Amino acid sequence: MYSFPKQLRITNDTQLQELFATGKSLSFDGIILKYINEKKEFKIGFSASKRLHQSAVTRNLIKRRMRESFRLQQQLLGPSFSGIGYFIYNDEKVKSSQEIYAAFTHLLMNWKNSDT
Repeated sequence: MYSFPKQLRITNDTQLQELFATGKSLSFDGIILKYINEKKEFKIGFSASKRLHQSAVTRNLIKRRMRESFRLQQQLLGPSFSGIGYFIYNDEKVKSSQEIYAAFTHLLMNWKNSDT
């Protein structure tokens, strides 16, 4: 079973700025993945739009479901995978854990198979 330690989280603001400036994008079922494939490290971030979900409780629920879906499926990327990814929940409806899990399966497989 995989964990999601703090070392895997994006904590550097310059990494986020670089990601949004030069990163590529994948989208599936209301979840957007901004990513850069690089050979240095593996970092992940999650967010839910305050514009779409005013309640902090709802945003935290969505981010918790996304983190858990990633934690359960990160083995799809493989142990030697490196890159920076940022998952953005961009749907007004709050999806169930199963729906988010299915979307993450699709996004992670497409990210792994992307060239750059």
